Amino acid sequence: MAKIPEFLLKALYVKGSLRNDTEGFEFQLKNDLGPARIIGARPLQLDRKPIPLDSCRFVHGDLAASFADVTTENSILMRKGEAVTVRVAGQQLRPGRRTLGINVIVKDMGNINFTVNDQVR
Repeated sequence: MAKIPEFLLKALYVKGSLRNDTEGFEFQLKNDLGPARIIGARPLQLDRKPIPLDSCRFVHGDLAASFADVTTENSILMRKGEAVTVRVAGQQLRPGRRTLGINVIVKDMGNINFTVNDQVR
């Protein structure tokens, strides 16, 4: 399996996209590397604390899928240049700097994980 350097993985995160919404908070990932199929997700980490899978979902076009529901059979295809929004329900963030740990399973690449810091807008 290909090993992608962490600095490239961090570039997937859209800096400045972390914000509160009506249900909780959200941020965006944009795929500028090449086509990728997300076939699983591990718990999102907020300030090094896990968030339950069923509180997080991917929103990609007309598709919305809970992290818990993403599998090989129910995958999310991200073409190069496409963005996906990650929404977390039930938790609003105070303004300030936050740390996000992102951990997904990508077909033919395996476990992809990286950590980013951003300011809540």
